[in-house]
Amino acid sequence: MMLTKLSLRQICRAAVIVAMFLCPSHTGVWAQDSGTLPDNGAVHSGLTHYLGLRASGDYVFSSIRDDLFSDYDWSSKPSTHIMLAPQIRYAFSFNNPEVHRYCPGVYQGIGVNLMSFNGLKNRNSDHSAPADYIGTPLGVFVLQGAPFWHITHNISLDYEWNFGATFGWCKYCDANWDFNLITGSRVNAYLNAACMLRWQISDFFAFTAGVELSHFSNGNTSWPNPGINAMGLRIGMDYCLGGTSAPVPCLPDTAVRRRITYDVTLWGAVRKRVYRGGEEPVLLKGHYSCAGISFAPMRELGRWYRVGGAVDLQWDESSSLRRYVSPDSPPDDPKFYRPDFFRQISAGISAHAELDMPVFAVNVGIGVNILAPEENRGTYQSLTLKTYLTPFLFLNVGYQLRDFHSQSNLMLGLGVTI
Repeated sequence: MMLTKLSLRQICRAAVIVAMFLCPSHTGVWAQDSGTLPDNGAVHSGLTHYLGLRASGDYVFSSIRDDLFSDYDWSSKPSTHIMLAPQIRYAFSFNNPEVHRYCPGVYQGIGVNLMSFNGLKNRNSDHSAPADYIGTPLGVFVLQGAPFWHITHNISLDYEWNFGATFGWCKYCDANWDFNLITGSRVNAYLNAACMLRWQISDFFAFTAGVELSHFSNGNTSWPNPGINAMGLRIGMDYCLGGTSAPVPCLPDTAVRRRITYDVTLWGAVRKRVYRGGEEPVLLKGHYSCAGISFAPMRELGRWYRVGGAVDLQWDESSSLRRYVSPDSPPDDPKFYRPDFFRQISAGISAHAELDMPVFAVNVGIGVNILAPEENRGTYQSLTLKTYLTPFLFLNVGYQLRDFHSQSNLMLGLGVTI
């Protein structure tokens, strides 16, 4: 028993130290008239710790079907319909009054979950798939949540998001193509959003129940990658180490200064590309590099929100290939001359909305390319998680779509808020 208690205490302490080291502060929400936090260490003067368990049952469906699958008989393929996912998590909230006043009840932490998928054999199929034909992946993620509606003094409606990576998927290969046309890599990104009722049973225990939506993808770094979506129910229980403290009232929005900040972000990634310049689409071999830079003026609207626009520049090594295909290459394995660098540049403008919380910020953008190669013309969309390492420097992890449905590329990099 003593060993168990000691191990639990050590785990909690180590998680807090790591979180505080990586994410010391964030001026976006805690900024005062001077634009900085009080220089008294109050942000880390106290933490409230939570341990939690969750269990979810979801209906699973694929997000899109790639046109490279046009020759497959989908009616004869087994499909996945059920996902069960138990999880354990640790979270903490800041006891600093300034944080409570601007973001009452906000918490952040880390978690681990294990996902089990049930494969169902189609009655028209001659092949049976094992129950775990796409694997039993293990997920590791960061999380953040907060109440946005206090129904009573002990019941609230909360939001929460999870973002991380999942390991242990069964990768598509020639041996299992009959039933696995879903996962092209052993590691996939994991995104989850939930809306839950929280019932604070006592100072130490809280019960949660709600709905969730999950998405799994390798970010177009491997093929196939149709994306896996899951939607269902989640229940859980949280235990507060030390009990809860009395809530601090919110500041009215008029107490928050409407100021303008400027985000400069640099990012890079690799991607797969399907060449559609011939009679049939062809998956090109290897990976192609891409990189970008954006400048985004953002205006604070209140305690939690920022909106603004951005000017975006992107270089994509896999663009403008149609004009540079070698006439001697076979149709199923095209070869290309190297295009001019400036013919692979896209320039666009985008509008952004951001949920701005302690440590993390979630940014959604919709834009249109003004100048772009043929493959990248049209609109583009982005979903980004910012993790602030200092009050001004943040890690940028995101993904970009084309025209709301075509897979594009990851966006991994660094940014500064000025």
